[in-house]
Amino acid sequence: MNTLLAQEIYDKALACGYDSCGIVPLDALDFYKERLIKRLEDVPESKEVYAHSKDFLALKEKYPWAQSIVVCTEYFGDYKFPVSLRNRYAKGLLLSLSNIPHSDEFKRRQSFEVWLGENGIRYIGGETAKPAGIIPLRPASVAAGLGIYRKNNFFYGPKGSSYELVGYLIDESCEYIQQLEIPPCLDSCNLCQQGCRTKSLSAPFTMNPLTCVSFINTFGDGKLPDGVADDMLEEWILGCDNCQDCCPFNKNHDWSIGKDYPGLNALELILQPEYILKASDKEIIEKLIPKFCFHLTDKQIPLLRKSAKRAIEHK
Repeated sequence: MNTLLAQEIYDKALACGYDSCGIVPLDALDFYKERLIKRLEDVPESKEVYAHSKDFLALKEKYPWAQSIVVCTEYFGDYKFPVSLRNRYAKGLLLSLSNIPHSDEFKRRQSFEVWLGENGIRYIGGETAKPAGIIPLRPASVAAGLGIYRKNNFFYGPKGSSYELVGYLIDESCEYIQQLEIPPCLDSCNLCQQGCRTKSLSAPFTMNPLTCVSFINTFGDGKLPDGVADDMLEEWILGCDNCQDCCPFNKNHDWSIGKDYPGLNALELILQPEYILKASDKEIIEKLIPKFCFHLTDKQIPLLRKSAKRAIEHK
């Protein structure tokens, strides 16, 4: 186990702007298999949605050269989020650095990958919020001691759930596990379940992705399962933050203060539902789809307009 290299990777990650970094051997994800099996047992209808997850359980077979997982956290709660976009757009999707590949912030992240290569470290990864990446980012982050799961299934670090996670497989045997003191959810708390209008959160740490608002208005292509009515989606156009916003570990955050996210102020007008309904397909494809963090495609413009129309009618 190369402890010196582990410290160097950690130091470089922080120098590149990450809030924290952890490194675990691939075996540290063995617990994820049990978690996935339980999830499928609790919600068997979600089997198709989680089909890609079987690849997470075969990292050793798919990447026989890989020895460890490096996972980094970046806190996006330092950015302001416009009032007019709240309860309509999931903050983590609009505030992802994946949306701004030419920004200084994104280039700083890329410099970490350059450093890995310059030091002869073979790696693969770097994805953040892509629907089916290489690494199960939340389990890897928890295994590395960077945070915990809460009852709404989201990863929480010391400042709440407003973290973007980035992971890499590397060909070096390293370990750097954090020891953070993060209080767990109270046994008596069920606020996230109460805040979930579609009852996708049916029990602690249990959810049905098919009835999740965030799934329905993105990957689910607007299809409403039995028991879910259109008005349950409220004004959400892209994603949903209800179960995070009502969480006691997030509720004191003030999104009206902080840094300006690059380009978001200029984008605010065309993100309004009224504008989406009158915008051309070409404008939506060029200006909006690239800002949605891989959660909508060019072919889903009808879904975007449908969600925008519902947002207007739900006021």
